[in-house]
Amino acid sequence: MGLAFHSRLRALLLPTIIATPVLLSGTLLAVPVFGQASLGSLPEASPTDPIVFDVLRDGSKIGEHRLVFEREEETLKVSVETDMTVKFAFLTVFRYEHKRVERWRDGELESLAGMTNDDGQQYEISIVRKEGHYSRTVNGAEEEISGPVAVDSLWSKQRVTGGKVFSTADDKVYRVRSDTMGTETIEARGGEMQAEHIKLTGELDRDLWYDPAGELLRIRYESDAGETFEFVRR
Repeated sequence: MGLAFHSRLRALLLPTIIATPVLLSGTLLAVPVFGQASLGSLPEASPTDPIVFDVLRDGSKIGEHRLVFEREEETLKVSVETDMTVKFAFLTVFRYEHKRVERWRDGELESLAGMTNDDGQQYEISIVRKEGHYSRTVNGAEEEISGPVAVDSLWSKQRVTGGKVFSTADDKVYRVRSDTMGTETIEARGGEMQAEHIKLTGELDRDLWYDPAGELLRIRYESDAGETFEFVRR
């Protein structure tokens, strides 16, 4: 349970911390694209109650992932918090903490600010919409973002478009393909539910399930070592 295990956990965490729109079969990952009017707006009935997921490793709980939604006049504020701890013989061998706040207006990201402690590796991230572009800053290094780009916020299945995906937790950038796999019966929210299955492949491999309203219910990831990681909605 050394660096290799930490790397597998890190690979899981980077793209799962909230969920966003997902896609048409055979397209690139379709998360909200900055400044793209074609995306439309976020659902009018965005969740108002906190959404909580149990994080499991091979069936054992190692943490929680929480989303809180608030309306601020014309802005939707989404607060995200993830906390994971892996212990071995009463010793903490891995710790992951992430917090961020997203603000959305008319279906477009207004701003994002977050902090991550990835087992001692610290990240401070911000994305801010400016005139005609976005500014992304990670640990003081700023870059300008233009064109069809997206963030890996997966809490709601929405319209989709292709483009590279910027991590909300660190400095990574990914390219991902998605395919719709049909409707399946899964365990979530304390019982069996019908859910749409979306499979992501490419630089990230994830299985996602959404309810008929487009809200995230479950995420599953298989590590190279055969370990199964899941985010399961309570």
